[in-house]
Amino acid sequence: MYRPPRDPGEPLFGGRAVLLSLLQGLWVLAMVLGVYLLASGQGASQDAARTLAFTTLVIANLGLILTNRSWSSLIPACLGRPNPALWWVLAGAAAFLGLVLYVPFLRDLFHFEYPSPRDLLLCLAAGVSSILWFEGFKLLGRRGQGGRPS
Repeated sequence: MYRPPRDPGEPLFGGRAVLLSLLQGLWVLAMVLGVYLLASGQGASQDAARTLAFTTLVIANLGLILTNRSWSSLIPACLGRPNPALWWVLAGAAAFLGLVLYVPFLRDLFHFEYPSPRDLLLCLAAGVSSILWFEGFKLLGRRGQGGRPS
């Protein structure tokens, strides 16, 4: 509300935004694929590897929602801004993830296996690490502007 409106002649998505979005998507893909290959390489069944890849994808996508709320402020600063819809989305996604992982009918429908706490920790670490580079990128951008958020 403090910025003037965008010039109607300006493209909706600039080259920088598209490039950063592609990098984010590729990094999430690399993390999900890495988790899948790690699980498969350690002898996990296809259903177990699928479970871990899906869980990592959901966690990484929730991380993308959080990190992309602002391309200059870090996640903790953004969490202080009121946004009730954000909390509904995060809670809803977490609840549905829990349902497909722990309700036997849904787990069987998706051909998932019951994940161990260690597996969930791996998914959480991979999902969170998939967005950490962008948080670092935002920090570097702030330093390049004298420490002020843009």
